[in-house]
Amino acid sequence: MVGVDEYATRKGRVYGTVLVDVETRWPVDLLPDREASSLAAWLAKRPGIEIVCRDRAPFFAEGATAGAPQATQVADRWHLWHNLGEAAERAVAHHRQCLRVLVPDPEGKSEPPAPLDEKADSPWRSERFANRIRAGHATVHAMLEAGHSRRSIGRQLNMTHRTVKSLADAARPEDLFRGQWQHNRTSVLDEYK
Repeated sequence: MVGVDEYATRKGRVYGTVLVDVETRWPVDLLPDREASSLAAWLAKRPGIEIVCRDRAPFFAEGATAGAPQATQVADRWHLWHNLGEAAERAVAHHRQCLRVLVPDPEGKSEPPAPLDEKADSPWRSERFANRIRAGHATVHAMLEAGHSRRSIGRQLNMTHRTVKSLADAARPEDLFRGQWQHNRTSVLDEYK
């Protein structure tokens, strides 16, 4: 199994072909250009190659077909994921209007927003982010109680004066979040979360 991709010695000007052993992930050879004939000649010297893993470049397809007609050509993992992501994004964008029709009017909701104190209904979308803010808030308040100045805290914790000020002025970490970080804002996707 061999992987085929391009590399640049001068981006936008000079490109070559890198050949990689797919199992060990080590480079096997470098070809000085991206020509189909160069790849075909390299593959023809190695008749035992069964699989050629490549991107969608036409010169790699031609070279693999000419040099190793017995080999199966497959797309590499990065291009498969990239293509899948692009297709999903196009499909969602294409059907956006259909999704709006299915979502009921958020004005008609009678449920009150969830309380902020419950962990399951945390006002933060990312728990790792929330934990980092909680830890910073606790550290700043502990240092303030120990008698450190805000400037000293900023130097020791490598924080800007604005970050120290916002953490010190907040009575609770929950007070630091407003706008996009709040979980209790209504969204057209609430019914499907």
